[in-house]
Amino acid sequence: MKAVKHQKQPAPAQISWEQIVANLEDGVVTVDSQGKIVFFNEAAEILTDVSSVQATEQPFRQVFKSAPWLIDLANKTAPPRHEGVRGEGDLVTRWGRKTPVGVTVSPLQDRDGHYLGTILLLRDIKHRKELEEDLKRADRLATMGTLAAGLAHEIRNPLGGIKGAAQLLRRSFDEQSQLREYTDIMIREADRVNQLIEQLLDLSRPAQLMLAPINIHEILDDVLLLEGQTVSDKEIAIKKIFDPSLPPIRGDRVRLTQVFLNLVKNAFQAMDRGGALTVTTRLETDFHIRARGTARNRLIWIDIADEGSGIREQDLPHIFSPFFTTKNNGTGLGLATSYAIVKEHGGLIRVESSEGKGTTFKVSLVVAE
Repeated sequence: MKAVKHQKQPAPAQISWEQIVANLEDGVVTVDSQGKIVFFNEAAEILTDVSSVQATEQPFRQVFKSAPWLIDLANKTAPPRHEGVRGEGDLVTRWGRKTPVGVTVSPLQDRDGHYLGTILLLRDIKHRKELEEDLKRADRLATMGTLAAGLAHEIRNPLGGIKGAAQLLRRSFDEQSQLREYTDIMIREADRVNQLIEQLLDLSRPAQLMLAPINIHEILDDVLLLEGQTVSDKEIAIKKIFDPSLPPIRGDRVRLTQVFLNLVKNAFQAMDRGGALTVTTRLETDFHIRARGTARNRLIWIDIADEGSGIREQDLPHIFSPFFTTKNNGTGLGLATSYAIVKEHGGLIRVESSEGKGTTFKVSLVVAE
């Protein structure tokens, strides 16, 4: 009987702790007892915009000088405290980009309890913060809507009486009478208040959406053509960077047109001295939305970037709130209504802005499956 030779199996690959830590999605920073960085993984590079080569052997205080709150947390792990702590804050890169992070800081000790240094785990919590803000904003809109619905009836009754009286008064004056101008103003302002009430009520009641598969590029082309004519006297360039392979989205054409008309109009108004409006579409590959009991939804993003005056940092948290406006003649309901419409579509709306440099609104919508 012929003997069967057994081939020797290759030894399993040795996986080092450096390889494991280097490939974590969380940023990992290790600091020795002298306060110098000895390890800086790829995720930490992405969060800070600092390369491992630049960070290694550099003082931790120097690399993170723009985040004093993080330095304070790291100090708590040093002798004699030896405490593990957690915290949250913003990391600010040298380019001014802010990223909210959650941090776990732990002391590194040997078996005998001697202090060796500090290890920091940095997790990007931007999406979590955005979703938390979405929930707060939705609560505020719901409260505002409930208040509006309750007041609408009480306001409309006297408003209708004021308008009716103004119309009767107008008829009693001759065509040439100057007083007719005042009654016209009363009627026009009564109509404006009524329109504001309607817009506010739209925030309180779920939109009756006519959902269907839609080519988002058709909507954007129509909006840019329509609004482009209103700024023909300005030196504004319109750039379209459309992904031709985008699938149709699920949406209401009329309501989405309202959203993008508002965003494009705001962008044009922000560029009094001219500039470029860039509209970009892309398919989201890393982030999905999953409603309870449903499969994950694929998303597309529409970015509307202008080169206008930008939005002040202190105003950014409030721009989607009803009646908040920085315009002299604005109602403060345009962005609040756009936010509500996008949410009704199961999407997200985000804003990034730098004062004096421009603003980018980002809208996500669900792909029609």
